[in-house]
Amino acid sequence: MVLRKREGISADPEMSRFDDLYFLNILKSYRTVALLFGISTTVSAVFLCKGSAPILSVEERFPDKPWAKPVEVSEVLPGIAGLTAKDCGNCHKDHYEEWRTSTHANAFTDLQFQSELTKRNSPRWLCLNCHIPLSGQRSEITTHLKNGDVFQPITVSNPKFNPTWEKEGVSCGTCHLKSDPNGNTFLIGPTGASTAPHPVVKNREALHARCNDCHNQDYRLDSSLVCYFKTGDEFKESVHAGKEDCVSCHMPSIKRKIVPDSFPHAERDSHRHTFIGGGVPKTFELFEPQWKGGYKSGLEIDGLEWSKKDFTSGKIAVRLDLENRFAGHSVPTGDPERHLLIEAILLNEVGLEIATETVRIGQTWEWYPEAKLVADNRIRSGEKRKIELLLKFDPNRNARFGIVRIKHVRLTKENSEHMRKNAKKASPEIAAKLNKIESFYPFANLFYESKTDLNSGKTELSSRETLFRLSKQGKL
Repeated sequence: MVLRKREGISADPEMSRFDDLYFLNILKSYRTVALLFGISTTVSAVFLCKGSAPILSVEERFPDKPWAKPVEVSEVLPGIAGLTAKDCGNCHKDHYEEWRTSTHANAFTDLQFQSELTKRNSPRWLCLNCHIPLSGQRSEITTHLKNGDVFQPITVSNPKFNPTWEKEGVSCGTCHLKSDPNGNTFLIGPTGASTAPHPVVKNREALHARCNDCHNQDYRLDSSLVCYFKTGDEFKESVHAGKEDCVSCHMPSIKRKIVPDSFPHAERDSHRHTFIGGGVPKTFELFEPQWKGGYKSGLEIDGLEWSKKDFTSGKIAVRLDLENRFAGHSVPTGDPERHLLIEAILLNEVGLEIATETVRIGQTWEWYPEAKLVADNRIRSGEKRKIELLLKFDPNRNARFGIVRIKHVRLTKENSEHMRKNAKKASPEIAAKLNKIESFYPFANLFYESKTDLNSGKTELSSRETLFRLSKQGKL
């Protein structure tokens, strides 16, 4: 629980926690009495004041927001040994192995996310609602807020907390488990298979809509704290809207058995669970399975042209065409700090760099004193854009080769230094990795590289294998 010392609130954490639970129990008792006596009027907001601090439930603070609380789920369901991804993998082996290599599986252990949790202005409990969204993954659950303040959560201990489940991040149950108004947990699937050893409710629509609960939010918590992930809205305006959805690209369908051979089921269409995204995995080890799992840039790159050398002016221009042909959202999308970096480099005859120029494609935010989106030059779905970079060089240095590289950047060196400085606030295990962040966490993914002989005009494109090797080395 995060506390601030302010008027009407005890500065003693233990006393403050005692007071929180005392008033929370009063609130629960009030509602219990109302239920027992058949009071039909809904209590939409109950404020119990302790000094000047009213108590407000998270549902009242964030009405109709799926990320306000973790999804309440039971410990077990009929026919299932447990609800963790590992439990599901006992039967759905292929799905489990695919999921293990995904960004979703690393949503909690992600070093960048863990670093964010150490920040003084991080509402930790709220961030966790998307990164570990099931009740069994939480040691404590926030039910109320003092004065509606996200930095003053009132929590209750969760006796059903499963630490193994916590580390699974966004696991199978995130999409496949639901609870009805009476608190009963049930499992949903795309077909509602009647022959499964566990009950399955058919609800394909709910499965496909689940993405937007976290990937389409625009909410301002305070002046400098903003949750901004508008991928769902971008899709509504895309050239693919109405014909496909998130699952079409990020979970392509293949023909296979969804359970081991010991079960009498034939092959059928089954979605892959690798959830390939921007191609920058959470660890270097995951580059290989993600690239093999189907990573592909949403861009089509064409029209590369270097202008003729002009040694008297010392200027060379390079042009290329980018088209967001394949993505049903802007490129890049998601985290506001993600961006594409287009680099043009001039080399002399012996391969020494003599000039370089870059273009950044992404959002630009001012974070302090107030979070504000000040620019956005991302490439919209279906958009075609001409890029030109002008390189200036010393004519006496004999420019011979021109290189163009395009990479998807998840983390900049500048931000990695901030993470390193905050490392001491994290757990020893996380701190050790944050202090050597470049050894554990990929900053970018190189997905295009060309080399042009400026004398002959001949261009060579780097192979997919070369791009993968350079990305995995982390020396971009």
